Amino acid sequence: MNPYEPPTSAIIAGVLILVAALSLTRGTRCLVRGLGDADSVAVVRGLRGWVVALALGAGALGVLSGHSGFVVLGGVFLGEELYETGVLALILRASARRPTG
Repeated sequence: MNPYEPPTSAIIAGVLILVAALSLTRGTRCLVRGLGDADSVAVVRGLRGWVVALALGAGALGVLSGHSGFVVLGGVFLGEELYETGVLALILRASARRPTG
């Protein structure tokens, strides 16, 4: 069962695109809420949803086209961006907890 052959690749790509659409929808909602309420943590969560959707889209393209380079690119991009936004979210949360005065 090769993941790059037709029936399997279409199923895998369909699942990846479905999860990407859900992530994009959730990310857009968080981003709109964060921009409207001036909540920087919600903005970061929204951007993270968009990044996950982009990486899953690259993975789906790789599975459908049969080029593993797209799958690797999506995985590396996802890992780097999740690390980056995770650190940013930690910094924002730590600064929000700090008492002012």
